[in-house]
Amino acid sequence: MGEAYESIKERAIIKLGKYLEYPDLITFNRVDRSITFSTERLIPTASSNRPRVMLLFSNPHPYSVHQGMFLSRNSKEQENLFWPVMEDAGWLPIPEENRNPEQLMDICLKANYGGPFELIFYCYYAFPTDFPEDISRIFGKEYFRRVIEPEAVDEFTKTIQETSVEAVVTFNKGIFNFVSKDQIERYIECLMEGELIQSQIKGIDRSIPIFLTFPTGWHYHRQFRQFRKDSLDTIRKAILSGSNGPESKNT
Repeated sequence: MGEAYESIKERAIIKLGKYLEYPDLITFNRVDRSITFSTERLIPTASSNRPRVMLLFSNPHPYSVHQGMFLSRNSKEQENLFWPVMEDAGWLPIPEENRNPEQLMDICLKANYGGPFELIFYCYYAFPTDFPEDISRIFGKEYFRRVIEPEAVDEFTKTIQETSVEAVVTFNKGIFNFVSKDQIERYIECLMEGELIQSQIKGIDRSIPIFLTFPTGWHYHRQFRQFRKDSLDTIRKAILSGSNGPESKNT
């Protein structure tokens, strides 16, 4: 980081101050002027002979990293809506009593769950923050553009190729726009109307579809769980049918 180290450290302390007490989450290395941090990624260690689908998130949340599992309960012990919705949709039918960080990690690592797919959990950006936009605010736009973005692209492409992913599902419009051949703007209304938002992963030498669904925390409708389930049902059918057809999008 060189001369940028001190200013990056100062901004990181401001943004992440309440999380810096977590062991090994963030370490500032003054001697070599670098920052070491913990992140999260989950690739099953056992094959279940089901199609491999990557669940693509923006970046880790510090509290989830501390808890040891993606989308863990928050500091108020409230469960992330991701888990009951994925159970409703049959993608991850894990009973609520087994949805603590330790059991979830074990179950997902072993792919010891029902459902049509073997799931990879992956964050596009590795650095943990409350919100993805905090990364560029901490590191500065120039460092983000010159270092972090190229590293994210390379690591994502490498992981896609090495893990034999057959499809990608993301919950974040910005990430969808970064990695897909097509861009989308208005999408919540499209999803609520039952549209399939689909494109192709760019920059790789094989055809891999990417789908956009509701954000993991979206609950802004009385029937939000049904809307979210319906979206995942539509995506599941498209993946299992081998759909690589024209995407539905609103640019």
